[in-house]
Amino acid sequence: MAVILIGVSMYLQRDMASGAAPHIQASLISGEQIHLFKQKSDKPTLVYFWGTWCPICSVTSPAVNGITKDGHQVVTIAVASGSNSQISQYLDEHQYQFATVNEQQTKQPLSEQWGAHALPSIYLVNSNNQIVMTTSGATSYWGLKLRLWLVELLA
Repeated sequence: MAVILIGVSMYLQRDMASGAAPHIQASLISGEQIHLFKQKSDKPTLVYFWGTWCPICSVTSPAVNGITKDGHQVVTIAVASGSNSQISQYLDEHQYQFATVNEQQTKQPLSEQWGAHALPSIYLVNSNNQIVMTTSGATSYWGLKLRLWLVELLA
């Protein structure tokens, strides 16, 4: 069973971006402009692709929110999740505090640029703007915390 699960996981992650992180220039649903991965950063960034409609995301989003509350740099991209006000309402209902881009408001679909075809998709980008780790599917707060620690350690 473990071999099958690993095989499915590898298949789902086959198109995920690696190497240099694609530049993100977008507006958050709050209206704030962000420009990520064009210049060197002082700390790693967790990039999280998710959807309000995604049942597995509802397991992973609380972990991502915990990482945000810990002060880690996090940006999330809501995929096919409606208008900014619908996403904002969803975030408020679940008390999520992570910075969110509505992919429907971007010029080019970020999920295509990043190869995030299975949701949730998580990318850990080091301070040199290199994607160091990727994962898709459910994960825990401690799993994310460990991965971020490793990214910082390897920087």
